[in-house]
Parts: sequence; C-alpha cells; structure tokens
Amino acid sequence: ERSATSGPKFTQVADSRIPLSIPYTTPASEFLYGTSVVEAALSSRREPRRKLYKLYIYNGENREDPDQDARLERLARRSGVDVVRAGNDWLRVMDKMSAGRPHNGYILEASPLPRLPVTSLGQLTTVDGQDGFEVSIDHQSREEAAVNGTSNFIKIPRSRHGRKPLVLLLDSIVDPGNLGAIIRTSAFLGVTAIAISSRNSASFTPVVLKASAGASEDITLFMVNKPAGFVVDSKNAGWKVFAAVAPAKKHDPAMPISLSTDQLNDPLSEDPCILMLGSEGEGLRWNLRSKADVDLYIEGSNQSHNVDSLNVSVAAGILCTTFLKRSKPKQLAPIRQAQDEVIEVPETAKLF
Repeated sequence: ERSATSGPKFTQVADSRIPLSIPYTTPASEFLYGTSVVEAALSSRREPRRKLYKLYIYNGENREDPDQDARLERLARRSGVDVVRAGNDWLRVMDKMSAGRPHNGYILEASPLPRLPVTSLGQLTTVDGQDGFEVSIDHQSREEAAVNGTSNFIKIPRSRHGRKPLVLLLDSIVDPGNLGAIIRTSAFLGVTAIAISSRNSASFTPVVLKASAGASEDITLFMVNKPAGFVVDSKNAGWKVFAAVAPAKKHDPAMPISLSTDQLNDPLSEDPCILMLGSEGEGLRWNLRSKADVDLYIEGSNQSHNVDSLNVSVAAGILCTTFLKRSKPKQLAPIRQAQDEVIEVPETAKLF
C-alpha cells in the first residue's frame, strides 16, 4: 500500500528541526520496531496487509550494517513507503516511538494489524480454483473494516498431502511474550490461522509483535468475541475440535475422549480441526473444554516430581507438530534387509 502522501517517493534527510512529539500520519498509526518485525511488514504478502506510511532508519554514529539499511530502504521504496534517514538528533524521538525498547535503528509507521472479527468458521470450499473456507464475520465499524477487510473467504494453500486446515483458538493467553511465541511457532509449522479470544487475551502490543519475530505479519489472525458460540457453530460446519489439557489422573465419563499426542493419528486427513489452548495457570475454561470432541494431552516422562506441565507456547509447538507432521511410509523392513545383506567392496575401494 502507498502512503497517504501523493507524488514521487524519495529519501528524506531529517534536519535539525526535530519534532518535540511523535509525528503520526494517521491517529490510528502504530510504530513497529526491530529488524525482523520491520522487514516482515515490508515483505508481507498477506491479504489484507497493513498500510505502510513511513520508515525511519537511524543514520547516526556507530551503524554497523549499512548494507542492511540499504536493503530495507529498497523494500520500502518498492512498497511506495517514504524513508527518513534520521541522524543523532532523532534518536530520542525514535526511542519514544519504540516506547524505550530496542529498535535496532528501524521504526516503521503503519496501520493496525488486520485481525478479522469472526463468529464461526464455515465449510471448506473452492472459489475460482482457490481452496479455502468461509467464515461468518462479526460486526465491524467502517474504520475497522478498512483495516481488517470484509472478505468472508479465507484462502489456504493446497496441501500436497491432502491435509485439511488447522486453526488455533487461544483463550486467556494474557502474557504477551507467550502470545507472540505461539504466533511465531504456528507460522513456522504451517498452522492455517489463529483465532484469539478478544475479551481475556493479551492485547496486540509491540511486545507481542516483537516476540512473534515478524510472523504476525504473515499468518491469518481472527478475533473472537464469544468463543463458546464460535466452537459450537464451527462444529456444526464440520470442524473437529480438540482441547489441549493436562493428563487426566482418572477418566471422567462426562468428558470428551482423551488421547495423548502419541495416540493421535492424522486427524487433518479427515476433517478441518480447531485446537483450543487456555491459560497456563487454570488451563482451558470449562465452557470451552466441555464442547470439544477430543481432549488432547502431552505425556510427560514422569521423571520430575516438581515439573508437571509445560509453558503454553512450548506445549503449542508440540501439539501443532503432532497435527502437522508428515506421515512417513514404513521402511523398517527394507532397512533391516539392507542391514542383513553383505555388500562386497572392491579391493580398490577399501581404505584399510
């Protein structure tokens, strides 16, 4: 997206008239900082993506990587983004933009991150040859729709293994570091989208974006106002729902089927799936867990008497890997056969 200003794009050199307050292009502008986050926003191919307004590059003393500065400037130019080369006098303003956190000399002014508000996930479908699924969109203001978009069709890449999409539902994840880490892990492993409970989860602060290492700019994000209704309506549309839980000491007949990650086969080959994760302290709320089709837990080694659970972002990585790992054809017999064979080695090939 081009910036709000018109005309040819050029590199500005900040003069001595430094603003006393932070300059905003729009009242809703956010400031992204740090190399990975800024580069991800400039390189993002997500639809919809942020509007990008202005890139500030610190051009003062002790710059160690001018090639990286030039590369990010080229990325900004290709997106039609104004670039300001800021000298020593601007360092204080840049520090304000990043709220005093390390920015590595890069600040990008942009619109808010698109997070489509949805009430449920719909059926898998194909539109103009593109695979995807429908969603029911919750109410948006005109300003929110301009940021989040209004399309109710979510595109997904065609799976070479015939896998259906996997969507995470995060509820009560209040630590911004954990939220960012889950987003980063999910994007790396190939999760289709992340739905986040809007009432009891961490806000999308720059800390979340930094912890995601730029992954938040590429993965599809949903906001959910009523998670319980979201789960019920998505199940009715054909989605299978898994609840991430701690291992049960005894089976409760009133609870869903309970499986360990070792027992899980390949659910994505049959149904699109939702994996719900709750807070570290209390776990998944009962009104969500009771609506799951399957309780899913990670079996520990039972070697420690003091550690009986995992950090939620670590657990998310293990669980997502269980869903998304590629099934490999059984090759044990050929390998054993190869081990039993005696291979004759020519004399000229022997080293000793």
